[in-house]
Amino acid sequence: MEPRIIKSEAQYREYLSEVERLASADPILESPDGSRLELLAKLVEDYEKERFSIPKLDPIDAIVFRMGEQGLRQKDIAAFLGGKNRASEILARKRALTLPMIKSLNKQLGIPLELLIQDSDPEPEADEEIDGSRIPMEELVRRGWIDAKVSVSELLKRFESPLGSPVRLRNTKTFGSNNRTNITSVWLWLSRVRERADSHPDIAKRFNASALDEDFIRYVTRLSYMSNGPRLAKECLEEHGISLIVEPHLSKTHIDGAAMLGRFGTPVIGLTARLDRIDNFWFTLTHELIHAWKHLDSEERRTIADENIERQNDHEEIENEANNLAREILIPTGEWRRSEVFLNPSAQTIREFARSQQIHPAIVAGRIRFERQDYAKFSRMVGHRKVRQAFPEMQW
Repeated sequence: MEPRIIKSEAQYREYLSEVERLASADPILESPDGSRLELLAKLVEDYEKERFSIPKLDPIDAIVFRMGEQGLRQKDIAAFLGGKNRASEILARKRALTLPMIKSLNKQLGIPLELLIQDSDPEPEADEEIDGSRIPMEELVRRGWIDAKVSVSELLKRFESPLGSPVRLRNTKTFGSNNRTNITSVWLWLSRVRERADSHPDIAKRFNASALDEDFIRYVTRLSYMSNGPRLAKECLEEHGISLIVEPHLSKTHIDGAAMLGRFGTPVIGLTARLDRIDNFWFTLTHELIHAWKHLDSEERRTIADENIERQNDHEEIENEANNLAREILIPTGEWRRSEVFLNPSAQTIREFARSQQIHPAIVAGRIRFERQDYAKFSRMVGHRKVRQAFPEMQW
């Protein structure tokens, strides 16, 4: 059949059946079937918007409206909302929709995402509101984040609106900050990272949660042995559906890295290269990948940010776990304690041990400096000013 504007119910049913058939085959977008699927889906969507348009409703009203249209009862949609009790709480407006619920409702009931995400996230708690007076507008303009004509309210609206935005502060945990930190700038940086990641939905489609484990993280760290390791790490992670965003920190912050859930519920890693050292890059990346693997949660912890990652004190449990696992993945304790470099550190033993472990010598030198709390040692071996070189597209 030749695709045309849908003008009848019979034509709509015919096109819908063809869309379902093509979608089940999952064709490549650039193929003839992929192009046909895209066109037919758009025609079906336009017809549905005109014929079955839903009034401007809040998320719960939209769900109830669709249930009425399709003759569904609460028990019929319980599976999309996490069970009978959860469905009851959602419909009674006692609990907010989570990202998996929204995706399921969109897919199974065809409710537009823009209706489901209108106000489904909890509002920031009263004592955690963004302080507009602390937003460095001139710096954001200079960095190209915003146009000079953008107002504070417009900026906040832009960063607060996406579901799960780090500016939704209830679900953001920041470690290592102090009373001199402009925490508003930390949250803005997090939102910028999330925004950049969300602009590449093709990356998120590749993510397989079961593949993110200790072995995978160890594999990524072994890319450090290559001369262009940081760049290879970014490419490797993106091939596996994890966005790695390198974005310089804002003034009056000391953020090194973060792990968060992006718009599509997949991991996003943000790094600043603030210290511009190879050992710091690999430790921070490993630390944040462990957070993504073990600690992110779509309901409680959507974002974990780390300031002063090398100097943090009074770590909470998840920070201790990320630190300890990162050290173990980078250099296994058993091999470290038995090594010549542990007993007799020198430039030669550092290089020999790094070669045996297939990691960058800077990681070994950094481990010695940290354990001995002597940061004057081997300063020429930790890769000063080598990270930013790997990302020349950034304005440093």
